[in-house]
Amino acid sequence: MKIIDITSEVFEWDRPGIWNGNHFYGPGRLHKVSVLTDEGISGIGWNGGTAAERPLSLMPGFVEYYKNLLLGQDPTNTSEMTDNLGEGLIKILGPGGLHTQALAAINIACWDIKGKIEGKSVHQLLGGAQKKIKTYIAGGYYAKNKGIPELQAELTYNVEVLNATAVKIKIGNKETGFKEDMKRVAAARAAIGNEIQLLVDANCACDLDTAKLFAQALPEFDVYWFEEPLPIHDYEGHKELRELSSIKIATGENGYTESHFKTLIQHQGVDILNVDVTIVPGYDTASKITQMAKKSGLTIAPHGCQEIQLPLAASVDHGEFLEYYPPEVDPLRGNMFIPQMKLDKNGFVHISDQPGLGFELNMEVLNPLRVA
Repeated sequence: MKIIDITSEVFEWDRPGIWNGNHFYGPGRLHKVSVLTDEGISGIGWNGGTAAERPLSLMPGFVEYYKNLLLGQDPTNTSEMTDNLGEGLIKILGPGGLHTQALAAINIACWDIKGKIEGKSVHQLLGGAQKKIKTYIAGGYYAKNKGIPELQAELTYNVEVLNATAVKIKIGNKETGFKEDMKRVAAARAAIGNEIQLLVDANCACDLDTAKLFAQALPEFDVYWFEEPLPIHDYEGHKELRELSSIKIATGENGYTESHFKTLIQHQGVDILNVDVTIVPGYDTASKITQMAKKSGLTIAPHGCQEIQLPLAASVDHGEFLEYYPPEVDPLRGNMFIPQMKLDKNGFVHISDQPGLGFELNMEVLNPLRVA
């Protein structure tokens, strides 16, 4: 089997603005890659679709660059492909960025092809350890005209209507500061009661002193993890914070390379790795990082678009959580993916054995939104 073409499409749509400690998320965006073969089997991969404030319109240029290097190659040689076009091109493209995210979409599409060839799901190809996995609902963003009552209403809805047994909120807003964020944490716990797990996420917005304040204050509200407390390359800061924190430290969604995760683990600065298949260059690298976590006694809880992350998160027994973005975060999300992922009454999602990724993009919805 040989690759005969690789196509790239970008879609954009309006939605209500939201933000975290450092970044505003405006329009919704999705970048789709299709890999076509000479045997008529094709695969798809994508970036974005959830809080995607990345310049995805630049990705088609990178896809075209990779395409010229991949035509005629076997799409099932995904590990070799990733090594050659990832680490192998560091001198030309650098260690990570939009180009490795574009490579991730190509890699995902090739895994989709591998699954279709073998009649297995990507989840099965990666190990298939869990048939269902617990989720937490991502949300609790800052937004215009969204105060504590609105935050509490959102979390109550997530628990009572969407069946969440774990929820996450944002902290780290530099304009309002530590004290106001702790009021949000207290209000969140009051809204969901004592049986629901509460997670907080600073998206790298804190300095070490502020992160320490949070780490000391959060246990009062039985917070399960403190996500991305610091800039990602502050390995010494992560080590110092984890040593004093009784709350688990989760991070990794912005790590591009195995070496980043290896260094983080060597510094003993993390409990849970939020590896993202679309940020590292695809499933091969994400799987290596996942095995690295197991050897170090850590768990994983992948970040980002749940349809892409599900095969990895549930492929191993130390996959702790799947991050779940409900349609309420972005109304288009409810129609954009086929089938629509839903939580069962206990907050789990069940994994299909459908060959390939197990999800398709709804092109009837997306085609009118194409911008590149």
